[in-house]
Amino acid sequence: MPDTQPPSNRNDMRLALEADRHDANRVSALRSPAWEKVSRTLFDVAILGGGVSGACIYHHLSRRGYRVLLLDKGDFACGTSQASGMTIWGGLLYLRNLDLRSVVRLSKDREGLARDMPAWVRPQSFRFVPSSDSVWRERLVHAALYLYWGLGLFRRRRPRREPLFEEAALLAHPPVRGSLVLEEATLSASDSRFVLQWIVCHQSEEDVPLNHAVVEEGRFDPRDRLWYLEVGDAFGHRSVTTRARFLVNATGAWTDRVNEQFGIRAPYKHIFSKGVYLGLDRPDNHRDPLVLEVEEHRDIITLMPWGPVSLWGPTEATVRRAEDGFAVTPEDVDLLLGMARRKLRRSITKRDVVSLRCGLRPLAVNRDFGGARYPLDLSRAYRLWEDPGVPWTAVYGGKLTNCGSLAREITARIARRIGPARSPDCDAPRILPEPEWDHYPGIPGRVPSLDWCMRHEYCCTLEDYLRRRTNISQWIPREGLGRAGENRSRVRQLALVLSGGSDAEADRALGAYEAGVRRRFDDVLGVVQ
Repeated sequence: MPDTQPPSNRNDMRLALEADRHDANRVSALRSPAWEKVSRTLFDVAILGGGVSGACIYHHLSRRGYRVLLLDKGDFACGTSQASGMTIWGGLLYLRNLDLRSVVRLSKDREGLARDMPAWVRPQSFRFVPSSDSVWRERLVHAALYLYWGLGLFRRRRPRREPLFEEAALLAHPPVRGSLVLEEATLSASDSRFVLQWIVCHQSEEDVPLNHAVVEEGRFDPRDRLWYLEVGDAFGHRSVTTRARFLVNATGAWTDRVNEQFGIRAPYKHIFSKGVYLGLDRPDNHRDPLVLEVEEHRDIITLMPWGPVSLWGPTEATVRRAEDGFAVTPEDVDLLLGMARRKLRRSITKRDVVSLRCGLRPLAVNRDFGGARYPLDLSRAYRLWEDPGVPWTAVYGGKLTNCGSLAREITARIARRIGPARSPDCDAPRILPEPEWDHYPGIPGRVPSLDWCMRHEYCCTLEDYLRRRTNISQWIPREGLGRAGENRSRVRQLALVLSGGSDAEADRALGAYEAGVRRRFDDVLGVVQ
């Protein structure tokens, strides 16, 4: 998968890579058994991309008994899949364009996830606050919510009006007639952990997930009908050749580039929408998510409670290149703070920002699409392209809500293309041992220990742990370091665990992490810590 970092970040990348090389000893040893399997196994399917689409496909194919290899150049869920609002929507916003088909499909997908994964997806009431106190406006919105409820086959709770609600005190202009309440679903932990749970339960001689694994070269041999991939390890300076009967390109924003790298031409392409959230300290009276209308583009903005923070956003802006969509800019922050001044009662400044989240939504369109459309006017539906000449499928679009239906469809297509699994009597999903728990300053409750995450959840770097195995970097200012760097010694202790006890290696890893925080957080907010 191509590099996601713009050229301006090369110095930070160099520091991080230098730290990675020094930290490789323990990490490399933990990863060695998986790399040995990769070199000796003929896989039925190799999946490129370990976001929510790739992870869910990996799960479904493994359950069917296929030998599956999952590869990601970075960590699992390190792109768009770590920066969502963590809501399993049924497609409410598609009502604005009368795209009833998408609403029906996404509502069905939402119910499937809520039914099949109650430990990960839970019902959640949302409070929709109309921007006008007009009775007719409220009735129109209420009617739309009833239509939405009906298109979801009445599976959620009935929409209702509540004149009084606690969160009204958070608003600059509390509604005279109260809020309209609808029920959706949200993730119970985080989007990154939601992705990871599809992966960690499948680890065997024939199912291998590998993060921080770079596909350096790939070719299809028509004589034996196999793909040959040269895969390099970001840790340990090793490279192996692996083989697969079928390849799935689930690299999200990089799908077009990976297709091009392998000589595949699809009838689709991606255009990109950038979405940014600000993490703010959560007030005690913020219990239910708020959905507020934005005058521009008939859009909405949300205030989502998540642990000790409230997520304010997202933005919705088209970007031309994938590289432009993976970092928050000062302009993004100013836009969201401006909206907060209009919509919220509390005075919020840059110093009140706890964390920044930035996701790039790849939206599937036809290859000849050349128009300029507001992102919300485009469907989030996924599209699959099967190359007629070689065993290859590319995934375009998709989102958290429909990951299950996407995985089931692509699994069925692969079964038709290469036949039934060679190992139909696959083992039941592996149950991980009970986590070993740890504490982190400022985090409510416990977090899984870094050592446990390294041994059981493919955790390789400080960012893997602080950002995706836990919510530390999203719940503690400056990505876990603290506003005044008060947690620096705690982060260094984690770096010591990663390095196997080497002080020099821990200092290098800590320095690389601090450089990234300055770039991603301090420089964006322009606040001297």
